[in-house]
Parts: sequence; C-alpha cells; structure tokens
Amino acid sequence: MRKWVFVFALFLSFSANAAEEIYQCGDDCTATLDDNGVLRVSGTGAMWNYDVETREDAPLRGNLRIRTVIVEEGITSVGSFTFYVCPNIKTIELAKSVENVYYGAFDEDGKVQSVTMYDSTVWQSQDNFNDWDSSPNIKINCYGNIDKCKANFLNTPNMKSTTSFAYKGKRIYTIDEANKVAGKVNSVKIRYR
Repeated sequence: MRKWVFVFALFLSFSANAAEEIYQCGDDCTATLDDNGVLRVSGTGAMWNYDVETREDAPLRGNLRIRTVIVEEGITSVGSFTFYVCPNIKTIELAKSVENVYYGAFDEDGKVQSVTMYDSTVWQSQDNFNDWDSSPNIKINCYGNIDKCKANFLNTPNMKSTTSFAYKGKRIYTIDEANKVAGKVNSVKIRYR
C-alpha cells in the first residue's frame, strides 16, 4: 500500500509542474510560464532582439496563455518583438535593472492595462500596444520621478492621450503639490525638526 501511495504522490508532483513551460529568450535569460498565465523572465543581461523579418521566430510570439509578464532583477532589456502578438497580456512589471524596452517588444498586445516600471527604463521609439481601441487606458505605475517616467514611456502621440500615471513608493511633495493633494490651501501642516 505504501508503495502505491508513494508512486501516486510522485505522479502528482510531476503533473503539477507539467503546465509550466520554459523558454530560452536570451543568452543568459529564461522565461518560465506557469499555469496561471504568469511569465517570469529571469537571468542576467539582455533578451534577444528580433526584427520584422525574424519576429516570427521569437519563442514567445503568439502565446495566448501569457496574462502577466514579470521581468526580474538582472535582466537589462526587453528585446524587439519578444512578445509579438501576445494579445492576452494585461500586466507588465519591469525590474529596476531593465534599462530598455526595444522597438515592438509588445507589438499587437492590445489588452495591456497596467505597466510597472522605474524612471530609468527607456521605452525606445517603438510600435507597442497597437490595438489601442481595446485598451485605451493603460495605467503606468512609476518608481521614481514621474516626469522622467513620462518622458521615457511616452514617445508616440497615441500613448500621450491614453495613458495615466501613478506614483509608487515614497514621494516628497512640494508645498504646492501637498496643497493640491489635500484638496485646499493651508490644510496641510508641515513639521520641521
């Protein structure tokens, strides 16, 4: 009886991980997709770039299972056309180490609702989120300086009119900004030490 229980438990452990898929997406980068649609890119360095002629070869191209993309610390860039035609991506989270998101990295991914990034990440002149009609309001969660995030993300007219930004983490307000946040002038007490 014990032998059967062990074999059954072993079978369950293998079948639990069967839905997990692993992709090579850079010289030292791998992407792991779990059965909930969460794709984690880990490793070090840059993800591979593709162009208009080679984008069909991107290993993650056209993946309908991806719902969330998390690029972990150590990855320095998201390659051109990496997530080409992955239309079910809704959430993108980029670690601080990500310096660049290259041209068309998220081309034809029109359901994106939220991007979390640092103010040091530059979205290169690109063709991302083509299907804006299906996702007109992308919320950008910014770690760091909001103006720098806007400058690094907004590089097409379409994005400027359809994107909202939010701060993440601690923020130091000027007196004018504090008054605006509070709703009326002189309602914020400032303490000095």
